[in-house]
Amino acid sequence: MSDYHFKVNLKGMIDLLSNHLYSTPHVFIRELLQNAVDAITARKQCEPTHDGKVGLEVFAAEGSSPTLYLEDNGIGLTEEEVHQFLAQIGQTSKRSEQEADFIGRFGVGLLSCFIVSEEIVVITRSIKSEETIEWRGRPDGSYRIRKLAQPMSPGTRIYIQSKEGFERYFEPEQVKEFARYYGEFLPYPIFFYGEKAIRLNADQAPWDMNPIDALVYGKEKWNVDFIDAIPLHSPLGDAKGIAYILPHSVNINAKRKHRVYVKQMLLSEKVEKILPDWSFFVTCVLNVNHLKPTVSREEFYDDALLELVKKELGDGIKRYLRQLAKRKSPLLGEIIRVHYSSLKLLALEDDELYALFIDWLPFETSLGTLTMGEIRRRSSAISYTPSVDEFRQISKVAKAQSRCVINGGYMYDLDLIEKLGRVFPGTLVERIDSASFTQGFADLSLEERELAYSFVRLANAVLQPFGCTAEIKKFHPHDLPALYTTSEEGLFLRMAEQTKEEANPLFASIIEQVTTNRVSHEPAQLCFNFENAIIQKVIRVEDAELCRLIVETLYVQALLMGHYPLKPQEMMLLNSGLIRFIERGLDA
Repeated sequence: MSDYHFKVNLKGMIDLLSNHLYSTPHVFIRELLQNAVDAITARKQCEPTHDGKVGLEVFAAEGSSPTLYLEDNGIGLTEEEVHQFLAQIGQTSKRSEQEADFIGRFGVGLLSCFIVSEEIVVITRSIKSEETIEWRGRPDGSYRIRKLAQPMSPGTRIYIQSKEGFERYFEPEQVKEFARYYGEFLPYPIFFYGEKAIRLNADQAPWDMNPIDALVYGKEKWNVDFIDAIPLHSPLGDAKGIAYILPHSVNINAKRKHRVYVKQMLLSEKVEKILPDWSFFVTCVLNVNHLKPTVSREEFYDDALLELVKKELGDGIKRYLRQLAKRKSPLLGEIIRVHYSSLKLLALEDDELYALFIDWLPFETSLGTLTMGEIRRRSSAISYTPSVDEFRQISKVAKAQSRCVINGGYMYDLDLIEKLGRVFPGTLVERIDSASFTQGFADLSLEERELAYSFVRLANAVLQPFGCTAEIKKFHPHDLPALYTTSEEGLFLRMAEQTKEEANPLFASIIEQVTTNRVSHEPAQLCFNFENAIIQKVIRVEDAELCRLIVETLYVQALLMGHYPLKPQEMMLLNSGLIRFIERGLDA
C-alpha cells in the first residue's frame, strides 16, 4: 500500500480564504495593522525600550489606481523567514512562548489583501540582518523574492494597489476611518501621512477609564445617556471592560451585541456570547487577551474557557447590583423601573440577589402596582393567582375587600412569588383560584335563602346548558351583581372551544381530538351578589320569562367582565338578550 499527499490548488485556496473567510473587504486594513503591531511587539521583546509606531499613506500616479502604503518599525523578516512565513498558508511567526502577546495566530491575514489587490509587495529588513528583502506575491500562488541594494532601517513596508472596482477602499478618508475603527486602542501610535501627520488612535481606552469618564466616552461614542457604567474584569480571560446600562427597556428575547477587542484590536461590535443571557439590559465594550478568536477574527471559539469568562463577567454585574441594593441606592430603583424583566430573570437564578432586591421589583396586584416590599409590609401572608385570567376574575372583588392578591400570570412572576417561601421561611405564600375565593363570601341567613330560593332554582335551569351552576352570597363590592368563576381545566376547555370555532378544519380536528376526553370535574359557577341592588329586585320578580332574560344577561356580562372568550351560543345570548330587552321596553 502506498502513501499519497494531498494536492492543494493554491489559487483556489487563496480565493477561498481572501474572498469567503471575511465578511467585508475593508478587513484587509485590520490584518495589515495586526501584523504591524505584532512585529513591533516582537521587537520590544528583544529591545524593551524600543518605541514602535505604524504609518499609513495613500498615493496614486496619474492614470493609475491608488496604492496603500503601510510601514512599521517592528522586528522585520530575514530572507529565510520570508520564505517560511509569507509563502506558506497557515504558517505564522507568532507561535512561540510569547504567543499570548500577539494578536495574529493563523498565518492567513495577509491573504485578505487579495480581496482588493492583484499583488502584495513587501519590503522588509530584520533586526538580525543587514539585508533588505523584497517579496511580491500574487493570488495565483506565485511569488518572487529579490535583495535590494538600498539600505533600510529594521521594519517592514507594504504596498497594496487597488484592483478595479475596489478603489473606494483606498480613498484617504476611508482608510483613516477603517484604521480608526479597528485600531483606535492599539498600544502603539498609528499615523496617517497626508498634508500633515495625523495620529489615528486614542491615548486611553474606555476599559482603562474610571466609570465617570467611561460614561462620558459612551455618550460621545454612541450619543446615548446610559444609566451607569459598570467596570468588568475576568482574570481567566485577562479581560477588562465597561458594561453600560441601557436607558431604555429591551425585548427580553433580543440578542444584545457587544463591542469586543482582542489585545486592543477590534474583533467585532456584534459579539453576542461574551455576557450571560440574563444581562441583556447592558451593552459592553471589552478587551480580551486570553480568549481565542476564530480564523475570520469576528467571534470567539465557543469553548469551556469562553463559558468561564462569561460567568466571571456576569458575576461582576451581579456584584455591582448587590452593592446598590446594600446601599439602598435610588439608582437601583431606576434600573429596576427600566429593566425589571431582566432583573426578574436574574433574581430567579441567584438566591442572594433575589433576597437583596426582590422587594424592589414591581408586581400587578388587586390594589394596583406595588413593589414586593410594599406587599410584604402589608401582610406576612402573600396571596396570588397563577394566571392572568384567574386574576381578572377576582381582582375587583379582592380590591373591594382591601385584599392584596398578586397577578402571577406574567413572565417570571409566578416563579418569583413561589420562591418567597423558600428564601424567607417566615413568609406564607398562598395560591388562590377563583373557585376557592368565593368560599370566603358571606352566606345568607335562612330567611334570605328562602327569599332567593326560587330565583336560584330558575338560574340553575337557565345556566345548566352552559355547564354552569348558580349560587348566591354576600360580597363586596356591592355594585357587582354577579361573579363568574371556573377551574383551570374549565378555562382551558372554554378557550379550546373558541379556538376550534375560529380555526381551519385541520387545526379544528386536532383540537377536537385533544379535548374529546377532557372533562372539567368542577363546573363553572355564577355567584350572584345578594347585597347588589339589582339582585335585590330580581329575586322578587314574579315574571319567569323576564327573570330568565336577566339571568342570561348577567351571565354574559360576568363573562365579559372576566375577559372570557364567548362561545357561539353565548354570543347569541348577548345579541338576542339585547333585542328582547328592547322589545319588552317598547311593549311597555
